[in-house]
Amino acid sequence: MIGILGGTFDPIHRGHLQIATRVSAQLGLQQLQLMPCALPVHRDQPHASPEHRCAMISLAIEGDSNLALNTLELERKGPSYSVDSLREIRRTTDASLALVLGADAFNGFAGWKSPREILALAHLVVCCRPGFEVEQDLYAERRVDSAVELSNRAAGCILLLRVDAIDCSSSAVRAALHAGETPRQYLAPPVADYIDQHNLYRKPGD
Repeated sequence: MIGILGGTFDPIHRGHLQIATRVSAQLGLQQLQLMPCALPVHRDQPHASPEHRCAMISLAIEGDSNLALNTLELERKGPSYSVDSLREIRRTTDASLALVLGADAFNGFAGWKSPREILALAHLVVCCRPGFEVEQDLYAERRVDSAVELSNRAAGCILLLRVDAIDCSSSAVRAALHAGETPRQYLAPPVADYIDQHNLYRKPGD
């Protein structure tokens, strides 16, 4: 099974990495691919360029053979819809797919483009943080209780996975950088160095 974790990764931080490594380990994934979006549909547009975001992801995951960068959405023109990406990935592999998303994103999943087709192409793995609950009736008939049950079907199951992720966000990291700080406690060392080297997310003139 291949996991797909999408996002702006603007910048990638330790919270992203913790989710990626823990989901990969708990599900026994062949690989987890981090897929930065080009034009996000349900969130603000990225601040850093695609080139910078890809460089930071590559630096953050270097040395971890279970994690990989997927640039599919950056190479495709137009809005970054998950269903379009999953269609393309499905054409390149026979492995089952697991789309990894947060509980907040899952609560709005019915409003995504072609949610039924997404479930025909992949499983959903919903990362639940303590204190944030998913809507109990949303796709309740598709819920499973373990990764083993995911492996018994090609697609269409939903697994709620408790992940105690580091409490940080890209917006908080950007705010600290804009204020002249480098929040290294939330960034992989090579990512922090890259941000400083390229003066990313700083006030103009800093």
